[in-house]
Amino acid sequence: MSSPSTVASSVPAWPYWVSCLCSVGILKITKKQQRSYQLAIAASALSQPHSKRPIKDYVHREDEEQRLRQTLRQQDLSHPRILVFAGFYGCGKGILFRSAIRKEKMAAAFVDIRPNEDPLRSIVKSLNVQNIDACGDLLNFIGEASDRARKAMHGVTPLFVLKIRDGSSLLRIYNEAVALACDRRLCHVIIEVPIESLTIAMTALPRLDFHLVPNFSVSEAFRYTHHLIDPLELTHFVEVVGTNSNDLDELLAAVRHAHMSATTYTNQKLVKAMRQLQAAWAKDPSLREAVIKLARFPFEEGQSEGYDYSSLRNEALRDIVMYNAVADVWMFQQKVFHTAACCWQ
Repeated sequence: MSSPSTVASSVPAWPYWVSCLCSVGILKITKKQQRSYQLAIAASALSQPHSKRPIKDYVHREDEEQRLRQTLRQQDLSHPRILVFAGFYGCGKGILFRSAIRKEKMAAAFVDIRPNEDPLRSIVKSLNVQNIDACGDLLNFIGEASDRARKAMHGVTPLFVLKIRDGSSLLRIYNEAVALACDRRLCHVIIEVPIESLTIAMTALPRLDFHLVPNFSVSEAFRYTHHLIDPLELTHFVEVVGTNSNDLDELLAAVRHAHMSATTYTNQKLVKAMRQLQAAWAKDPSLREAVIKLARFPFEEGQSEGYDYSSLRNEALRDIVMYNAVADVWMFQQKVFHTAACCWQ
């Protein structure tokens, strides 16, 4: 009679190996199923119309919104182009896009392109995908999701709005955008970019159409502040500092939280800008001459010819003036610098 230990050792090991093989098969099936599941999530996200809820704190911009909506309607996959909308930081590009897309009842994915993340991963993340590693080749994945979304929307082409964040660059996403919108023709792509970051090389890239988004008009600036600032003081602020929403936010904070009058805050901004100019050109009279000459042109229009190129591109003026590569003009980065330069004449 065999001992218990002998019987136990004689039990065949094949159930263990079968179990391992089954596990491998399950893993393979699971990975395939995971990709299919993530693809379904992405296609669903891409085919959902933009929210109908009113956009909080949105200042209606009739002319700009109508122009953008018309541009959206004119997109054509048979002649694909990538639309690039450029404007100053704080000009209201993003919220303008959302309003126009909502009113057009379009389905769109809004993607933040940050400097330290792969653009394709950013796009996939915007589609609510949880397991990016299961997606395989991301360009193929986005293409398949776009194709599914288009079928779900009965032939309507999905839209990606790529917002280039501070520190990132149009060049980082150019190849991917062209591959999706122009080569594969499975989606439309709009790029939102700060005009301060554009260069001549970027505006010369093929297949891109550039459009400028201006700062608020005076009436829009008044609506943006909800008429919380004294009208005369706000008019003075707009004339000196401008209508950029970032500047208006700082004004509101100074008035409401620091309990400062709008006039006092405006004057402080102007004096600070004048001192910054003085420090920038202190060691080189040619810089002063170039800046004063630039100030003779309207802030919004800039200077297109007759400028001192070597002076305006001097490192000392890097935070004061800029080259607008879309309009092909030199201009001040902020209106308050334009006003300050006029004061030094």
